[in-house]
Amino acid sequence: MKISSINNNYNIRSLQNNNLLKDNHNASYCENLNQTNLKLMPHYGISNINFKSSKKNNEDFALNYSMKELQKRLAPEAFTEFRMIDENSSAYQNLQDGDKEALKHLVKAANIFDSVYKRLDNIHNLPFEKYLENEIANSNEKAFLTKKLYDAQKGIIAKTVDAKPVVLVKNMKELPGKGFYPEDLSEKEFHKILIDMLNNGEQKEVQNILNQRSVVLRDGKKLKAVDYTDYFKDEFSQAAGELEAAAMTSTNDDFNRYLLLQANALMMNNPYMDALADKKWAALQDTPLEFTIGRECYDDRMTQTVRKNKELSALLDKYGITPYSKDSLGVRVGIVNKEGTDYILKIKNFLPFMASKMPFNDEYEQSISNNKDNKQTMVDADIVNMTGQYAAYRGAISIASNLPNNDKLSVQTGGGKRNVYHRQMRMAKYSNNKEKMLNALLDKSQHKYFDVEALQDFTILHENVHSLGPKDGLEALGVSKNTIEEYKADAGALVMLDELTKAGFYSPLKEKQVITSYLTAYVLKGPDFENAHRARNMLQHNYFIQHGAVDVSKDGKMKIDYDKVIDCAHKMLEDAIRLQLDKSSDKAEKYLKDNVVWSKELQKLADNLNAVDKKLNSYITTPLADKLDG
Repeated sequence: MKISSINNNYNIRSLQNNNLLKDNHNASYCENLNQTNLKLMPHYGISNINFKSSKKNNEDFALNYSMKELQKRLAPEAFTEFRMIDENSSAYQNLQDGDKEALKHLVKAANIFDSVYKRLDNIHNLPFEKYLENEIANSNEKAFLTKKLYDAQKGIIAKTVDAKPVVLVKNMKELPGKGFYPEDLSEKEFHKILIDMLNNGEQKEVQNILNQRSVVLRDGKKLKAVDYTDYFKDEFSQAAGELEAAAMTSTNDDFNRYLLLQANALMMNNPYMDALADKKWAALQDTPLEFTIGRECYDDRMTQTVRKNKELSALLDKYGITPYSKDSLGVRVGIVNKEGTDYILKIKNFLPFMASKMPFNDEYEQSISNNKDNKQTMVDADIVNMTGQYAAYRGAISIASNLPNNDKLSVQTGGGKRNVYHRQMRMAKYSNNKEKMLNALLDKSQHKYFDVEALQDFTILHENVHSLGPKDGLEALGVSKNTIEEYKADAGALVMLDELTKAGFYSPLKEKQVITSYLTAYVLKGPDFENAHRARNMLQHNYFIQHGAVDVSKDGKMKIDYDKVIDCAHKMLEDAIRLQLDKSSDKAEKYLKDNVVWSKELQKLADNLNAVDKKLNSYITTPLADKLDG
């Protein structure tokens, strides 16, 4: 398939003429886009590029696990369920008929993104899926059991809860470039090609290669970027049609405007259309339904390696090119829970206060301040459907998000952020095995302070701290960026917990409950140096242990010194913010190398936890979504 020149300008005119888009800000934004659209969009000339098909189904695969191993991994204690709401849920029953009808289309749109995510994750995923289906049709029981793991982790390669690899196909390895880059592209060759292209005057194409929304292909001895809207044209077009259909029946005008903006963004090779949709989505507060196309860059470990190459990094700076890691795509469909949302919103008025407590806040501009409207919305959602990255259980799963991330154009041009909390995810995550976990990990005298609800308070603080601190130039931290940001959010959550307790928002008892619950629930079952969330867990627990805030006994149980935890959190937050301000990938990488270690104390805790918790992975079930898409 060859790529020809693309011009999607007509879609912007259709947006302006739509009666649902009379918002003055959006109208003026679209008018500006009419003037600049052609020069903003990447130009793909006729080339000798060919797509390497990710839809072929004639590959042969050797299954990696024996029947005995598969049965072990799929045993009920090892493979646990995360169940989303069903048709009997009061959240669904209380919806108006128009919203119920819209929900059908939103579920269908979400399901389309499963194949998109799998293709971005690994080009062999869909052929392997077809292979499994054919083998199952031929009564291959091993293929049937393998398919259960594949469906749960949404791909061939994943990790267990204790961070050990799950590889469903023999002799297959996880690649740093996932499905974003050619699978035979090494880091060394990648850097050399980019250097040659920059020296050859191809700065624009390099910028396209290093953006969030392109799949990179070989073009002779060079590389070529293909925008997601072109690479996934069929899938995105189908999803856009479902969003437009949902907007015809949903009862909330603001939500409908967002759906139409998002539908147009899926059809257009232009990041400004994503920004329009993101800005509208981030401003939604009082809507009955929630729909999110999440775009996060935690999976791509190839793009940010460019900062490790000093020659390449200098060239990128010379030409003003910022490397952005590729976005994986996940979709969330939910029903907004008013009671849960009201609880979450209690903290909103304190956001300027929290911003004032951030370290070094005179050295940077942050999203939240006393001097302007704070563009932050928050909802608690009963989850109907999760697909793509959101549904891929790979040792863990998201219980909340704060989006868009700082690398997105909507944030860079003044848009707000939106926190969405996943009720069913968090209820399932901590519903089982609590007493055994406490007996294995925590001094008996502090069991009384563990509280599942307090974990939601910690999550609320964590997500809101993502909106605090420096927001510009973070890409300069390279491969360390995500870990430092998650480190900041956790340390900041503890600092703000103490500040809000002093201000009377939390009680002293709640403060102890949050600290105890966080430190206990986030003990790891094994080391993982590549995952940003797990790396920051190792860093934090080690820091608390080394500075006497947490004592680990000979038999592997923690005893918490609450005052020292807060003292440590202040220093940890200062470290994280200073690294973000210094914008040095070398300093950030060294900090993580020195502090993200698997210590003997962490091993003791892991041994105790593994002895009482046999869970390896989980899977999501979506009974209401299945019925609506049936």
